[in-house]
This record gives sequence, C-alpha cells and structure tokens, in this order.
Amino acid sequence: MLNLDCDHYINNSKAVREAMCFLMDPNLGPQVCYVQFPQRFDGIDRNDRYANRNTVFFDINLRGLDGIQGPVYVGTGCVFNRTAIYGYEPPIKAKKPGFLASLCGGKKKTSKSKKRSSDKKKSNKHVDSSVPVFNLEDIEEGVEGAGFDDEKSVLMSQMSLEKRFGQSAAFVASTLMEYGGVPQSSTPESLLKEAIHVISCGYEDKSEWGTEIGWIYGSVTEDILTGFKMHARGWRSVYCMPKRPAFKGSAPINLSDRLNQVLRWALGSVEILFSRHCPLWYGYGGRLKFLERFAYINTTIYPLTSLPLLVYCILPAICLLTGKFIMPEV
Repeated sequence: MLNLDCDHYINNSKAVREAMCFLMDPNLGPQVCYVQFPQRFDGIDRNDRYANRNTVFFDINLRGLDGIQGPVYVGTGCVFNRTAIYGYEPPIKAKKPGFLASLCGGKKKTSKSKKRSSDKKKSNKHVDSSVPVFNLEDIEEGVEGAGFDDEKSVLMSQMSLEKRFGQSAAFVASTLMEYGGVPQSSTPESLLKEAIHVISCGYEDKSEWGTEIGWIYGSVTEDILTGFKMHARGWRSVYCMPKRPAFKGSAPINLSDRLNQVLRWALGSVEILFSRHCPLWYGYGGRLKFLERFAYINTTIYPLTSLPLLVYCILPAICLLTGKFIMPEV
C-alpha cells in the first residue's frame, strides 16, 4: 500500500519496485511493516532559508534508525505491508541454537523443547495477532464447522472479527488471506456492493479501526503514532534512499506557512508525550527495542527543548544590556 500526501507526486517510477524488493525478501520481508522514503521538495531556494530540506532528520537521523529497528513513519512517501496495517504481529523467527546449546546432550534439549511447546500453547490462549489464512465460506460457517487447529482458531469468532475489521464478510475474508485478494466465489456485483459498504463513512464505527488497525487517530501527528504502535508489536521498518528522489512535494514558500507547519508537528509530538501512548511507558510488554524507544522519546520530547534553547539565546542579550556577566567574577 503506497501512501502519499495530496501535494506529492511520483518522481521515480522505479521507487515502488525498490520498496517491493524489501517487502518480498524471503529473510527480511516478513518482518518489515513499511519502507519509508525521504521527503524531497520542489521550489526550495538555493539557501533553503526556511530549512525545508530537514537535512539532519532525513539524511542523518532516519539513516541511523535504519540500523536499529527502522525509521519512524513520516506520513508520506511510504509503502506499507498490508498485514501490519491490519494490526497483526510479525511472525516470530526461530532462534538458532547457540554454540553451548549445540554441545548439550539430548535429554536437556528435549526437556527444553517440551517446555517451550507447552508455554507456546499457553500463550496462544491470550494472543490474537497470528496471521491465519481463511476463505469466506469458513467464516460464514462459523467456528464449529471449520475444524481448524488451535493456533488458527484464535480469530475465528465472528463477533471478534466484526469488532476488529467491521461488518463485511468479504472484507474480513480478504484480511485473513495470506496474499490478499477477494473470495473467488464472489460475483462482481456482490463485490461492488461490499466495496460501497466498506468505504462508507460509518463503516468503522464500533470497530478497532483507528485504535489498533490502520492509521491511528487521536493525534495531530498520526504518522508517528501509527509507526510507533507497529514497532511496539515487533515489526521493523526500512529506509530507502534511491539516487533519484522517489517522491517530491510542495514546501512552504513563506515564513508564516513554515511556522504553522512546525507548530503543528510540535503540538502533535507533545500530545503523544502526554497521552497513554507516550514512549516513556507504553508498549513494555511488546517487542520494542530499547534504542528504538529512545528514538521515539526524542521524537516526542524535542519541542520541550525549545525552553532551555530560548533561555540560551536570551542570556547574551540580557548580559549586553545590563553589563553584567552571567558567570561570577573571581
């Protein structure tokens, strides 16, 4: 799923293919929730007087995050993994046995494997984020007639599926298919009717859209919040910087527009900082890495650094006007 702002356009026709190379990689792809491209703009003067290029953020910070768990989602120029949009967790990689474990005897190894399998069965009772593959007939028949194994039957309750994805059997079936698509038994007329139903304004009411699924509402900077919740589930993202900019957009051309843009970003970050999704305390039960959490803390707390910065800028002027130095004389 390609996400672009309304004032952006495709500048590199091969950009989507480069993103697909990451998403379809057999080793890395199943763990990637999105591929983020840097923002590039037209109409910037040579001196970039309003700092529209955001060089430190796009060319340094996000490249550094690519080596941890991935860059933050910046709201545009991003190709998403459909499974991550639906609120699922990434598949858990099987850990390779270490050198000492390979030297151990068979009894200890079998006892540990039995314990892990029993723990996995217990944990599956509380986990609702596996990615099973069903078709529409199985969903309509219900849990009793489906006959799936324990891991796949976690999401088979029709009420829980409707609460999660909304009341459209065809759409629910497509979300549970491994590679997407639509039920083969559906006719074009029925699919058109379902599509009109799904895109209606009230479809997402009383569902988890906007809270656990899709783009997360409730914040001016919904992009940071959406990416943060994906990383908290264990996903990782990728930063792709092709030589030819993938997408370009319009930048603020005067100071007032630039200040309004920066103010909106700052208010959104502070809003997340004082919400329940604050990186200081949210998601400790998930799989968010420490350095990635630290990066999100920096993303949400940076507007507050303007206060000491303001004092730092005013002090020299005060010293010049009063004739007193801030450091005591010996």
